Amino acid sequence: MLPQRLRLFSGLSAALLAAAFAAPPVASAADVSAPALPAPLVTSIQRSDYGVDVFSYDSQLNAPSTVPALKTLGMGMQQFPNANEWSWVSNSFRSGGQAPVSLADWGQILQETGNQGLFIFDYDENPTFTGGGSPSDAAQLTQYIVSHQLPITAIVIGSEEYGSWDHYANLNPSFSAQYYATQARAIAEAIHAVDPAMQVGVSFDPSSGPNGLWWNQTVLRIAGPYINFVSVHDYPNQEPLSNSALLSSLPGEIAQEMAYVKAEIAANVPWSVAQRLQIWVTEFNPYGQPGPQSVAPVYGAAMVESALLWRALGAAKLFFWSYDGQAHVASPGWPVASNADAPFGLFALAGDGEPPELPMNALYPSGQALAQLMQAIGNGGTLSLWWTSDSIVGQIQSGGQNQVFAVNTASVPDTLPLNTGTVLLPPAALTVIPNAGVVAGSQATASAGLFANSLNPSVYQPVIPAFAAPASAYPGEVVTISGRGFGAPGPGARVMVSENGINYGGPGDVYGVAVTHWSPHAISFVVPNGASGPPLTPGVATVRVITAHQVISAPEAMAVEAPPVLPLTLSAAAAYPGEVIALAGQGFGRAEEGGYVEISEDGVNYGAPSNVYKLTILQWSPDLIRVVVPDGTSGPALGPGTATVTVVNSQGLKTAPLSFAVAP
Repeated sequence: MLPQRLRLFSGLSAALLAAAFAAPPVASAADVSAPALPAPLVTSIQRSDYGVDVFSYDSQLNAPSTVPALKTLGMGMQQFPNANEWSWVSNSFRSGGQAPVSLADWGQILQETGNQGLFIFDYDENPTFTGGGSPSDAAQLTQYIVSHQLPITAIVIGSEEYGSWDHYANLNPSFSAQYYATQARAIAEAIHAVDPAMQVGVSFDPSSGPNGLWWNQTVLRIAGPYINFVSVHDYPNQEPLSNSALLSSLPGEIAQEMAYVKAEIAANVPWSVAQRLQIWVTEFNPYGQPGPQSVAPVYGAAMVESALLWRALGAAKLFFWSYDGQAHVASPGWPVASNADAPFGLFALAGDGEPPELPMNALYPSGQALAQLMQAIGNGGTLSLWWTSDSIVGQIQSGGQNQVFAVNTASVPDTLPLNTGTVLLPPAALTVIPNAGVVAGSQATASAGLFANSLNPSVYQPVIPAFAAPASAYPGEVVTISGRGFGAPGPGARVMVSENGINYGGPGDVYGVAVTHWSPHAISFVVPNGASGPPLTPGVATVRVITAHQVISAPEAMAVEAPPVLPLTLSAAAAYPGEVIALAGQGFGRAEEGGYVEISEDGVNYGAPSNVYKLTILQWSPDLIRVVVPDGTSGPALGPGTATVTVVNSQGLKTAPLSFAVAP
């Protein structure tokens, strides 16, 4: 749930609205040639697959034009109340005052629009603001819904409970994944005891970082068998993009997010549960911040493109954030355009009437485009989706009619082959083509492989990795952890070491952890020593194991100690250039293997890896090294004075520098 402070002003001229969707130019197939499209993905589609987020604090919903506008929008669901610190029993806020829209009011809106409702159960607090939401509170809510015959068919337990940004409002005693998962299971059981048909969902963290993996794994394993869907929020783009960049980025971003959610489900719940567990994207907008594009036709293209992709890739429901234009302050990062007659709103589908914005409940291009899509879906039908490198094409077959929604994601015009001819697609735009059939080729593209709608039962991992970390270790040391559930090595299998906010070996992290051995019960790895990223420093680090199927262990603490200093003695207190000196000690290793001897004088280093001056090493053993004092063979010879010598072994352990006199 996005913070209310991010809601910004929006608007659009009537002329721009009228020109949002122009009729596409059609050329003869003989005039313009276009390559055949790959084979499509085909799935069923209905208006109840799509919903819009509405708010208990939104007085716009009380306007007489709201119900007609929602009917025009044509979606089948609404999510409410999208606000914590609000009581559905008293319709009041924790800080005082009444909300403009009560649960009963929203129920009436649902009935008048023919929509189903998704209600957000306030996990953060109970209706009296004296503690967190409990199973008994959930049962009371469900009983109210049933007894008042409200068309609410789904309940999600909280909103973004994995996020620290709402912890100030959370009156539950713990923010841990374990606590939430245990409570969610009990809440789901309480809801289903009252209404077995009620769909119940839990918060799914879209982040693939260690905290997100741990949250999702814990919640799925504990609550998965008792729920019906996972609730995903996605705002993929966090900076302004060009029209073409926005449209071309969405397919890969949506496919990646769906693949991640499916992989987590497949790896963490039994196959019988994974097959029935649905993915609901309960908040979506292409941007995580508002911008001028939200009032432009490209936003309609982005919304339709996303609606087609999410559904085709396997999301059972998609809710758009949001219906209401609301706030009217420009963000410094997203300035209002210099022509002040076209300010912008926050992810809105409809204006709220504050000048110079759109009239109350008038649809933005995003709302207009989605309304066209809903009209094409009608009472339900079939979606055929083609995905190429520069277009997303969806064909809706419903009630004997075909409509094509073609999004050209490129910055140059494109062509679309139809059985009636070839349509020219303007750059970075949506083209709606009524009563036309797409001519599908037989070729498949590389991107078609992302259209995997089925889960793989073989990736379920019933055992969570568990082990005891070494009590202490130093940077560069090779340590072995023994435990269970590590699985086989693979591209995603890794050890993650974290200290002072830095993750070594984490997903997307550039600092790696070198693994020297991996088996289902034992892993050996090198404690980060600066070979990749900064070395660990004395203190406490945590160690996690992430399997090839992205199942993550709980963090285990490990004390980080300063590396030990290797002992060193010299065979002579003085030596001349070209003389062989013996370095005696321990822990040098059987051979150099990345270790080195460094002799320094007057700021010049001989033998260091970063220095071009090499040393001649005659012998290297664990306790004895024989080396030639630099004599000009590589670099200048040492001159009379004092030099120092240091030995570094292959693990990065060093001796203290020892001085010797350089004789003529």
